[in-house]
Amino acid sequence: MNASITNVTVSPPSPAPGETVTFDTTVRNLQSSDAPLEINDIVIRKSGGEGITEYERVSDLGSISPGSTLDVPLTASFSSSGDKDLRAIVYGHDRGTGENVLLKYPVQIQVQERHPKVDITVNGSVAGVESGGHVTVANGLDTKISNVEITMDGKGIEMTQDRIVQASVAQNDSVTAPFKFRPTEVGEQTLTATVRYTVDNKTTRNITKTTVITPDPLRDSVKLDTTAVGSGSDRALRVTVSNRANAPISNVAVGGTSENASLQPITLETLSAGSSRQVRLNATLDEPQADITVSADYKLGTKTESINRTTSLRSVPGTIHLAGLNVIQQDGKVQISGSASNAGETATDSVLVSVVDTEAVTPATPNREYFVGTVPASDFVSFDVHARTKENITEVPLKVTYLVDSKRKTQTFDVAVEQPGSAAQPPKSSVEDTNQSRAACSQCSPWAGWCC
Repeated sequence: MNASITNVTVSPPSPAPGETVTFDTTVRNLQSSDAPLEINDIVIRKSGGEGITEYERVSDLGSISPGSTLDVPLTASFSSSGDKDLRAIVYGHDRGTGENVLLKYPVQIQVQERHPKVDITVNGSVAGVESGGHVTVANGLDTKISNVEITMDGKGIEMTQDRIVQASVAQNDSVTAPFKFRPTEVGEQTLTATVRYTVDNKTTRNITKTTVITPDPLRDSVKLDTTAVGSGSDRALRVTVSNRANAPISNVAVGGTSENASLQPITLETLSAGSSRQVRLNATLDEPQADITVSADYKLGTKTESINRTTSLRSVPGTIHLAGLNVIQQDGKVQISGSASNAGETATDSVLVSVVDTEAVTPATPNREYFVGTVPASDFVSFDVHARTKENITEVPLKVTYLVDSKRKTQTFDVAVEQPGSAAQPPKSSVEDTNQSRAACSQCSPWAGWCC
C-alpha cells in the first residue's frame, strides 16, 4: 500500500487561546497502490509527552481508490498559549491484503494571545457637553483583518456617535475612527471600546479596551465688551464676545435694542473655550445719542443662555459755523468774507450763506448770497457776500441754510462790522423748519434749490 498524508493546512495560522482551529488534512492513495485504502479514523493528537492527549477524532470516512485523495477537516481549540507540537494520524487498512495502515504527519502551531493593538484618545470633557475622541486599531498580526467593527460604550456617558465599521485593515497597517459622547456626570467615568474583527475570513475575534475619563463641571462665563466706532451717519458698535467658559458655545446671536436706534444683528456659529470674536453691529440713530442694550444668546451644553450689557452711541450731525470773518466797509457798502466751517461728524449739503434784508441792511451785488455747496465733516469752505448798510449800524445779519441727514436747517449769525477778523456771534436760532424759513425770507435763491 502506497499512501501518505500529503498536507495539513492550519487555519488560523496563529490562533488565540480558546479560538477554534481547523486542520484541513489531505490523505492520498498513490496510483501505484494495488487496492483501495479504507480510512477508519483520522486524529489530531499531541505529539510526545506523558499520556495521550487527543484533540479531535473523525471516524468511518470510507475508502480512497488508487490515485485519489481525501480532504478531511478536523477542529480543536487550546486553552493556553504557547507552541503546540501535534500529529495528524490516519488509521486504516489495505482492502487488498487486509493489513492495517498507520500514517502520521507532524503539525506545529503557535497559540498566542495576540490581537490588534487598540488605543483610545479622548479630548477634554465637561459634564453635559458633547466631546469627542478617536479609537486607533493597529494590526500587528501576520495577516489582514476584515469586517472590523468598533463600538463604544460608557458608564455615566451618553454616546452620540458610537459605531464605526471598516472593511479591512492590512497587516502592519492601522485605522483611526472618531467617536462622540456627552458625559452625564462629573468625576471618574469609564469609556470602553470593543473591536470585533475576522481573521482569514473565517474566525471572528473580540478585544476590548477601557479608559477612564474625569469630566469637569460645566462653567458658564461669557463676557461682552463694546466700543463705539465710525463717525457721522456711519456709526456702529464693535462687540467682542469672549468665551471664558470651559466648553464651546454655539449659535451665538449678537444684537442690540434701543428706543431711538436700530442695530443689525449678527450670528456666530461656534466659539471655542478660551477664545473671543469681534463683530460689528451697524447702527441707525434716530437721535444724536442712543442708549443701547447689547445682548448675546448662545447655547452652552444642552442649555440656551444669555448675557447683556448697556452702552451708549452718540452721533454729532453736521453743523455750520462762520469763522475767520473779514469785514470791509467802503462807501456805505460792506463786504464779508470767511469760512463756513462744519464742526460735526457728517457732511452738510446745499450750504447757502445770504445777507438778511432788514431796515438797515440790504443785500447787494455782486454776491447777495453765496452758494457754498457741500462742506465735508470737520472741514470748511470759503464764502463772500455783500450788503448796503445805513449809517451807525454795528451788525450785519447773515443767514445760513443747509441740509444734514436729509433735514434742512437754518441758522442766523450777527457779524460785527466794527471788528474785522472776528468770528460771528452765536446763531440766534439753530434750527427752523421749512415753513418758518420760508416765512422769514423775502427772495428766492436759485442755488439753494428751493424758494424761501
